[in-house]
Amino acid sequence: MKSSLLIILSATLFGCSHPHAFVLNDTEKNRYYVSEMVNKVFEENQINESPLIVINGIPFEYDKKQDTILLPLKKSDIKSLNFLNQNSSRIIYNEKENGGAIIITTKNSD
Repeated sequence: MKSSLLIILSATLFGCSHPHAFVLNDTEKNRYYVSEMVNKVFEENQINESPLIVINGIPFEYDKKQDTILLPLKKSDIKSLNFLNQNSSRIIYNEKENGGAIIITTKNSD
């Protein structure tokens, strides 16, 4: 019984302990640019696996149940990519969004 519970708990933690894959609509070489950055910040515990995504000041809605999220951008469109930790995103956006935030500014947002 204990070993079964341990296996289930381990599988649950392992399955839920990675961020979504945020994939750009770009070439294979640039496709995972945002995901690579997100993984680094996730490992530092600044964001959780389902952060808020803000593109040019507008929250990007996505299905948090999906593992892969397609962003409507190319790497060449991105001017800056910043992250807000969980506390900052909760204060700025609302108390329900406590998973951190990915702030993307595009080059044509001026």
